[in-house]
Amino acid sequence: MNAKRLFKEKQALIYLDYKITYEALPHESIQQLSPFVKARTKELYNLARTQPQHAISPLLDMIGKYPTVPVFYNYLRIAYEITGQSEKADELLEEIYQKFPDYLFAKTNYAFRCLRNGRREKVPEIFGNKFDLKLLYPHRLVFHLSEFTAFTSVMALYHHLSGERDQALIHYKRLKQWAPNHDLTKVVQYQLHPTLLQKLLDKLGWVLYKRFYKIEMNVKDGMDVWEKSEFANSNAHFSKIF
Repeated sequence: MNAKRLFKEKQALIYLDYKITYEALPHESIQQLSPFVKARTKELYNLARTQPQHAISPLLDMIGKYPTVPVFYNYLRIAYEITGQSEKADELLEEIYQKFPDYLFAKTNYAFRCLRNGRREKVPEIFGNKFDLKLLYPHRLVFHLSEFTAFTSVMALYHHLSGERDQALIHYKRLKQWAPNHDLTKVVQYQLHPTLLQKLLDKLGWVLYKRFYKIEMNVKDGMDVWEKSEFANSNAHFSKIF
């Protein structure tokens, strides 16, 4: 690589004032649980992803025992969504946001729902007019990739839908730099840089079903991650159109 190209690429990099990790980073509320409950939580995390119908009852039990741990509510919401119980999932999303307004996945999932329903004016309120992760959580130095992609994609889509393309592109460039192969990066890319075919399909109405296909459900699972991220080979089924 010649020096001129290297200089240009270095200039194009966007530096963050926090670190992004791909390692497991369970929510802080889990750290206070006993080793046995932590192990059970990890089991339920996997169960909600692979056999959601079998995860619902034990998750309801865990919520009854540990009502202040938001991840159990989030796992249950995912299980409801995957098993086709959308009404229950919607009600639970509202409950999670009301009970745990500082929980990042509560904010991002709720924000996605507002964007989907044409209520983008709610997004600044959800995030307290803080459009940067470090401003939102000044005490934190490290964020998981799933947290970064969820937040940054919400910001990109919010600014795009608000007609603030320059701001939207800043967030999109962050996604491209730190998670180029992530499904949410592709969602934002398709929205900011639609292809001619996509525009045609949009006009024909062919993408109405897929437009918001459980985007707020996933957000790279929409779960607190117990395992290393597989961001380069994600199996999550995101809509390519926001």
